[in-house]
Order: sequence, then C-alpha cells, then structure tokens
Amino acid sequence: MSKGLNIQFKQPSAFYAGLLFFVCSVIGLIWAGVAVNTWLQGQQSAPIKQVKLYGNFVHIKPSELQHQLQQEYVGSFFHVDVDQVQTYLLQQPWVYQVAIRKQWPDALVVVVTEQQPVARWNQQQLINQHGELFSAPLTQLKTELPLLVGPEGSEKDALDMLQHIQGFLALHQFAPLRLALTERFSWQLTLTDGIALKLGRENILKRVQRFVELYPVITKHKNEPVSEVDLRYDTGIAVRYSDNDTKRKV
Repeated sequence: MSKGLNIQFKQPSAFYAGLLFFVCSVIGLIWAGVAVNTWLQGQQSAPIKQVKLYGNFVHIKPSELQHQLQQEYVGSFFHVDVDQVQTYLLQQPWVYQVAIRKQWPDALVVVVTEQQPVARWNQQQLINQHGELFSAPLTQLKTELPLLVGPEGSEKDALDMLQHIQGFLALHQFAPLRLALTERFSWQLTLTDGIALKLGRENILKRVQRFVELYPVITKHKNEPVSEVDLRYDTGIAVRYSDNDTKRKV
C-alpha cells in the first residue's frame, strides 16, 4: 500500500504585510498632500495685517505713507506683487530707493531711502547729492537751499561748481545763494548777503579767491553796501555799490 504525497502550502505572510504597509503609506501620502493643499489654499487668502516701514525720514511723513500702503496693498500674503509696490513707492515725492520683502506670516517690510536735496534747479526741480534731478514740493523743504540755474543737461556741472565754491566760501564766512550758468557758459554767483559776482568762463575759483582777498578793501572806504563785483578782468576788479549804481575799478 503506497503512501500519498502530503503537500502543504504556506501563506506568504511577509509579502502581504509589505503590501499592506505600502498601501497604507500611499494613503498617508495622499492624505498629507490633500491636507497641505487645503492649508495652502487657506493661506493664500490670509491677509497681510501690517506694513512695517523703515527709513530715516526728513521730508516724508511715515504715518501718511504707511497709511497709503495699507489702503493700496494690504490683502492676500501670496498675491501681493512686490514689484508693483516698489513701482508705486518710487513714484512718490522724496522717495529715492526702496527695498521690499514679505515677512511670514502676515507682514510687508518696506525700507525707504529718502532723497537728499542739496540744491534747487531752475526754480522747478531739486538736485540730490548724486547730481540727479527729481521733483518734489518745494514748499516741503526743511532748509533753505541754493538755487542753480543753467541750460538743460548742465545740472551736474553746476552742482560740481557749487560744491567747489561752497567749500571755499565757507572758510571765509560767505555762502552762495544763487549760481547761474549762462547760455554762453559764463558763471554768475550771488551770495546770501546780496552781492553778485561775475566770474566769467575761466579760473572761477581763483576769481572767487580774489574777491575774498579784496573784500576788506572794497568795503573799507564806502558806507554803501556792495551790490556787484565784476571779476572777469585779468588784473583788478570792478565794483558797483548800491547807492547810485556807479562802478569803481579796484
């Protein structure tokens, strides 16, 4: 009598356990993805609650500028266009440069560099320390600035000349009120005490120095104030006094 074969099949438990782990992992990843997407959708509608404004302000009123930004751009954190905010700010008077960034979770950080005017230009515009023209309300100036006058495109030359003259005059208690470059490229300077200096085209600083050296002489024997000094001569100067507008050669 023969014995039959007794074959037993064992269930591959390790395989099914691995399959179950894989399925659970996929489901977990899908759930996490859905949760993150739902969170991001909610964050995209989260408003910017504050605008943080920084800078050294002289002519800009930070409270007013901050209020404008709040009115214009407070909204969705993700939807605020930083470039658009920058363009808006650069169009405002007295703004020279701007740096903007978003600060998580609900703030917009704005750093403003204000224009630094050093002179007025042709009664209508201002010049900053870099010799660049900009427009801003002249009535908002905090200090009295010298006036530069000249043909279009000559503002940098005028500013350079002003700075050279200004430094020299300050050593002798004089200050410039108005510096003009004529169409013939001749310089004319008016001091804060009302004296007008005709300086010509060449050797400007030497002629200013000649005025300073001779000023005690031209005021010593006349009680009337000096109104004009012509320094375009190779030697000497011509002086006009305010009494009867007569000139006197010194």
